[in-house]
Amino acid sequence: MTTTVRTSDAPVLDTDTDADTAARRTTDAAPTSRQPRLVAHRGAPRVRRENTLPAVAVAEALGADVIAVDVRRTADDVAVLLHDETLGRMWGDARRVRDVAWCDVARLGNGLDRIPRLDGVLERLDGCRSSLLVTVVDPLDAVVAAQTVSASPWAVAVAWCGDPEAVAAVRTVLPEADVWLAWESLEPPTAEAVAALSPSTLHLDVAFLTPRTVAAAHALGLQVAVWTVDDPEPALWAVRLGADLVTTNDVATIRAALAAAERDGWPQPDREPTEAEVAGRAQALAHRIAHEVIAFTREHPVGSVSTKTHPADLVTDVDRLVEQHVRGRVRAAFPTHGFSGEEYGDAPGDRHRWYLDPVDGTTNLANGIPWTSTSLCLTRNGAPVVGVVADPWRGEVLEARRGRGASVRDRQLRLDDAPRALAGAVVGTELDGHRPWPGFGAFLDALAARSCTVRVQGSSTLTIAQVAAGRGIGACVPTFDPIDHGAAVLLVHEAGGVVMTEAGPVSGFPDLGAPFLVAHPGAADELHQVWTGALRAGR
Repeated sequence: MTTTVRTSDAPVLDTDTDADTAARRTTDAAPTSRQPRLVAHRGAPRVRRENTLPAVAVAEALGADVIAVDVRRTADDVAVLLHDETLGRMWGDARRVRDVAWCDVARLGNGLDRIPRLDGVLERLDGCRSSLLVTVVDPLDAVVAAQTVSASPWAVAVAWCGDPEAVAAVRTVLPEADVWLAWESLEPPTAEAVAALSPSTLHLDVAFLTPRTVAAAHALGLQVAVWTVDDPEPALWAVRLGADLVTTNDVATIRAALAAAERDGWPQPDREPTEAEVAGRAQALAHRIAHEVIAFTREHPVGSVSTKTHPADLVTDVDRLVEQHVRGRVRAAFPTHGFSGEEYGDAPGDRHRWYLDPVDGTTNLANGIPWTSTSLCLTRNGAPVVGVVADPWRGEVLEARRGRGASVRDRQLRLDDAPRALAGAVVGTELDGHRPWPGFGAFLDALAARSCTVRVQGSSTLTIAQVAAGRGIGACVPTFDPIDHGAAVLLVHEAGGVVMTEAGPVSGFPDLGAPFLVAHPGAADELHQVWTGALRAGR
């Protein structure tokens, strides 16, 4: 795998392997297999309330090949259709469904818009061409659901997906159950990874769909099912890549798009979008994603906390959930773009690549300190095009587009070039992981001698971005990584700030792994002198 990175003068970051490149070329031709099967997500939620009998009936009438539903158990062990653990979001009752008896659950809603029993859905689909995909996340729910299917007299094909432990529990009741294996990785599946459940299908978020994954799954005799795809462009892209099943909330639209593509010979776009067109769409998308991430990060309590490379290198469920959400949003809008993320790694793509750090400042987040950020940056041929830094705790989105400036809260960010003294100013920096970087002490001493204060806040992305917003006179970070700093560096450039390595100013990205400094133009030379002196002292 090649990993060459650059500033504006260095090679493009290219994480595609030869296998990725060869496999991706197959997307330039029409699919050689039959049309993919369509999976109706929770019935037809754009027409009727999700996971209800009317939603199932509409999905069947629209010709869904598979209808996916979520199943949980009531207090008296009745398998019912419900996605959430509680009844609150859909039915206005805050109780957990497993704490409520079926007779009370049945009273919720009105008319046909009620929570149905799983056996009622099986009866409804008896004799229909649509099969059923049952999603289970709790092993006890899974056992009740499997017992319901085992006792059913109705002739409906049923497959199972969800949490691996829950699916394994299904097999204790139905040893020959058809299983779809959840796959949350950009790494392709191996025989060892799928051996325990012996699935028929690899079931993955479209964000994790890559040519290598499809090729590896098919080589293992598995079908590939992607979820949840509601727009024609990513659906056609997924099918070109070899997906066998596509899960969607909009069966009619996706079926029409696939039929039109087959009728017209799977035509390619007449022309490639211009850089301005891509940048405009990307900026609008990044802005929306940033606000979505702010809301999620503020509202979602930190659940699991684990370590990665060492005890101080933390990752939370929020990191993973945010990254998966952002990957999916970007893939839906720009299916051919590459993507590099902090938690799930690199996905291949064209000359465009997105860089994401879902939570910069994870240690702060895990310890309840409200100073974290999310960084999302789009590059084209290695050069930054669009960048956003989301600050959940201030509710701010700092955003920039190359050649179009930077802004926050609709306020244009522009640093003047008037001389600035270091005395009385604030300079930000960050640790090298959890340790001081070489020269850190000398840097503090040199700035203290100039009556300048240093701050170490715990999010390098936000530390750099604050300089673009005029908060602090400069900041330095021990190692550049476009995942962490790409968006913030673009913000500084577009706000009129200076980005420097030891050798001097750079017009694009610093080299991968290089220490770098950003500064207000009026203090850049003096601060660079102090910083480079400290780096030399640390060697």
